[in-house]
Amino acid sequence: MEPARRIGRIISSFLAFGLVLATVYAAGALLSPIPALEVVERELDTSALAEGSSTIALPEQGASAVALPAGEPLTAGSPDALPIAGIAKLVLAHVAVAEAGLEPGRTGAAITIDQDDLQRLRGLQASGVRTVPVTLAQTWTVRDLLIATLIGSGNNTAELLADAVFGDRDAYLAAAAEWLAGSGLADTVVVDATGLNGGSVATARDVGVLAQLTAAQPVLAELLRDRPTSANGVGFDDNAAYAGDLGVVGVTNSYTDAAGVCLVMLVPVGDVLVGAAVIGQPGYDAARAAVEALVASLQEGIRPLPIVEVGDVVGELDADWGRTVELIAVEPITVLAFDAGDVTTRLAVEDRRTVLRGTSVGRVVVETPAGEQSARIEAAGAIPEPGIAWRFADPFTVLDRWID
Repeated sequence: MEPARRIGRIISSFLAFGLVLATVYAAGALLSPIPALEVVERELDTSALAEGSSTIALPEQGASAVALPAGEPLTAGSPDALPIAGIAKLVLAHVAVAEAGLEPGRTGAAITIDQDDLQRLRGLQASGVRTVPVTLAQTWTVRDLLIATLIGSGNNTAELLADAVFGDRDAYLAAAAEWLAGSGLADTVVVDATGLNGGSVATARDVGVLAQLTAAQPVLAELLRDRPTSANGVGFDDNAAYAGDLGVVGVTNSYTDAAGVCLVMLVPVGDVLVGAAVIGQPGYDAARAAVEALVASLQEGIRPLPIVEVGDVVGELDADWGRTVELIAVEPITVLAFDAGDVTTRLAVEDRRTVLRGTSVGRVVVETPAGEQSARIEAAGAIPEPGIAWRFADPFTVLDRWID
């Protein structure tokens, strides 16, 4: 009888141990953490963006560029640094505003016209270049000189502006070189304040970036919007105006024998200003034809395009227990860009283990060189907690859930 009792006790022990293991396993399976739902992104169609850039009519003569408020400009023609004529005055305007700390509505320091300034005026007038009249003992503020230089394209006021802010030509050129380097305009060199010297050069890419910077500079943007045609009581023509009948905001409009016709403008497209530049044009007729074709192609090709529309499926949530729901955009995203390669998309979704239909789960984010936009996304279905069959999977799966 003793061996039988011993065997019975052993069997009972095994049964008890098995019961304990079963209880522990059941508790572990029922109480084990539910893994987070996996976010699967859908690739968004950005092909229409690339089509827009291919239709832009940039002239092949000279060099040209167009630029959105951010990102690299699209260029055509010569890649070399070419003479830029009066565009050098636009560089001067930026550097002078930065150095003087000028703000919209402020006048800045003042200078008084002396005999040397009159002699400078007479010398430039004798050479047949554009000037703005000044008289002895007149007082001109930095803002006055900026208006006469940017809008009136006065070569004498450009030199006066450089002297007023920097003290002399060499100090200005040193400051300009520093500003150009800091602004990412490595292929631009200015050797004078006016651009009359053919040694003041830039690539089309750099002039496109300069147009971007001009649209974003508050003082210069205000002047170009208001376009005053007098300063300090002296009137002058709006020499920066160009192709106003096309809706263009003229920034610079100039010609020298070395540079040809050189234009910088801002073209309204949708809610943004697209910078455009053409340099090295053989004459004003050719420049006008190039600008007409360019503006028309910009307004047609670089138009706002929807990347995400309401109801688009932008991704899905997948559960380990075999449930899947689609993620639906409930807001639109429209972008303006040259190249689909410059557009990236991603989902910013909160970690969750269950979801109800119609729940807002995060956002779809679209990034372009001009910035970031996002739209809210919702779950198109529900994923409840898993059932008993999934919870009582094999022991290794249960163990993994606890480890994870």
